[in-house]
Amino acid sequence: MQNDTNQKGIPMKELYWLQDENSRMGKGQRDVFEKTGSYTFCALPWIHVATRPNGDARLCCVTNASGAHTGDHEVGLVKMENGEPANFGKDSLKEAFNNDYMCSVRKTMMEGKIPASCTKCFEEESNGVVSKRLWELHEWNEDGLDFAQLIKDTSEDGKIPHEIQYFDLRLGHTCNLKCVMCSPHDSSRWMEDYEKIIATSNSQTVIRQISWDKTKFNNKWYEKPELWEEIFEQIPHIKQLYFAGGEPLMIKEHRKFLLEIIKRGYAKNICLRYNSNGIFVNQDMIDIWTEFKQVRFAFSLDAVDERNYYIRYPTKWKDIERSLDLMDNTPDHIHCHIACAVQAFNIKHIVDFAKWKLTKGYKKINKFKTDIYEAGGGIINLHLLYIPTFLSARVLPEKDKQEIRDQFAEFKQWLWDNYTQDDNFWHENPYGWKRWEGILRFIDAEDHSHLLPDFKEYVNNLDKVRGLNAKEVFPELSHLL
Repeated sequence: MQNDTNQKGIPMKELYWLQDENSRMGKGQRDVFEKTGSYTFCALPWIHVATRPNGDARLCCVTNASGAHTGDHEVGLVKMENGEPANFGKDSLKEAFNNDYMCSVRKTMMEGKIPASCTKCFEEESNGVVSKRLWELHEWNEDGLDFAQLIKDTSEDGKIPHEIQYFDLRLGHTCNLKCVMCSPHDSSRWMEDYEKIIATSNSQTVIRQISWDKTKFNNKWYEKPELWEEIFEQIPHIKQLYFAGGEPLMIKEHRKFLLEIIKRGYAKNICLRYNSNGIFVNQDMIDIWTEFKQVRFAFSLDAVDERNYYIRYPTKWKDIERSLDLMDNTPDHIHCHIACAVQAFNIKHIVDFAKWKLTKGYKKINKFKTDIYEAGGGIINLHLLYIPTFLSARVLPEKDKQEIRDQFAEFKQWLWDNYTQDDNFWHENPYGWKRWEGILRFIDAEDHSHLLPDFKEYVNNLDKVRGLNAKEVFPELSHLL
């Protein structure tokens, strides 16, 4: 059997967030873990299927980051019995959903151990960051998912009923951008720069982490009729759909799927989630979204104007502002939040970015509320970049990290003086100041400054290929370049 176990239980000191009696999230997690009998439980292996842009199945969209230290792209992939990744260009949903690997993951979690592919979530939790695991558990708990029944329906060998409630679909790598932290695997636009970057790279770390073999990349897997027949069979069970990219709004199969759901009469049962660069938002898409129960649109945006142009190259700022204004005037059930990837390029300007967003006075962006949080604390959502490791904020030297700590401290005081009148909200909300503190704990947890030569080589080579100048755009990093 292919297994994915590190054979370690979780000491209670790692689960401090469970012990916070004032935290609704903590109480909710305790409730879930009592029902499942495991502190390492995650709902996703029981309810969802996730793909990579090449059609490979994976446990979830963050499990690949668990291989950040090794650069192993196969960490988190669902393996078939022959050891090869399950791929929906050739393997069926049913085969992948209940194969030996998936059964092993479920059994590992029920035993209170951490699957090796899931270390990223537990690392974030140890730093006080609400991981995807905790976020999903809270969301599905609030939605009324019967966790105890999931365990009851799990057979001794880890198999479960073939009813998929949640699909995370990356339908190929078609994209209009070539972000600095991306690669051809996730963006078709990157293909035009890839060979040039590889040819000028001496760093094995860089080569390994952006490596891409087009001979093994099946970009037509999602056109397979048999796959869509299987997915359509699951429509009565689906409660959530998550689309990312490439750029999902460019992919025609995404739109066809939504129209099929509407045609079959199930749209009002389904919540849609997106990670998108937002440039292709239009009224036609908004009209389709009005048919669904809810839409949560994560607008991938990392800085303002020329800094964002560099990071999410070649984004035009006027297109960003147009899309944000459009999303800010959508129907009430469509929610939008800015999702920022915290990395070496922007961490020294996260404060400026947050202040920019607040000064814009948007009516609904990052204003979606549940019982325990307001998206991004009402400012911006922050998530951590792990791969490429040489672009992670952990590469920064101690002097630079201290500058960031000082900036965050000043920003905290500014928030208390200018933004919020509710101190309890900021202390208790896991997406309020706790999130910012978690970022500081993340960069302090490990020193990756040994990767600075890789950072320097990659950035300078990228600038030559694209005709850019990182030293001018990010003068605060010029001493590292």
